[in-house]
Amino acid sequence: MPTEFGDLRIEQFDPARHDRAGFACGVDRLDNYLKLSAKKQQNDDMTRVYVVVEDGQVIILGYHAINLGMMNADELTRRPRGAPDHGELPILFLGQVAVSISAQGQGIGSVLMHHVFEKACRIADQAGCFAILLDVMSDGGEEAFKRRQEWYADFGFQPFASNPARMFMTMKQARAIVGEPAAAG
Repeated sequence: MPTEFGDLRIEQFDPARHDRAGFACGVDRLDNYLKLSAKKQQNDDMTRVYVVVEDGQVIILGYHAINLGMMNADELTRRPRGAPDHGELPILFLGQVAVSISAQGQGIGSVLMHHVFEKACRIADQAGCFAILLDVMSDGGEEAFKRRQEWYADFGFQPFASNPARMFMTMKQARAIVGEPAAAG
């Protein structure tokens, strides 16, 4: 699935250009992140935010935020072969994924996720990255949490045994989704 389709484009968030004022996805924390925190975190090099807009338009239909991090190999059921002795594995952390209420149900969330997988593959090619990691939001209660968890699981994310709200996908899985060969070794 491409990250540009029809009249939609994924672009890096530009607060001077993209209109975030009216963004509403139904989860206050995600709305507020885009409106109040995304610009500062991006300016401070803490994250990168990517938005979906109609070609030539500025109204944000959806977004995702990513940054780099580390995870401890001991959190996994089985320590990966070749893991460094210190146990820290490089990861791409997916902080948020949100789609405006007006655009929900049109596949934009899936396109955003595919964009994350493509970005992770490029990062892994440049600097190394073992997995994509995320924390499932609990906003909205248990039913909403389960729905989100299942949505991520449909892409191949697996929960940590010690913390079902934390999920991961290896780069091998991400590369298979985007149709890229495994990294050269």
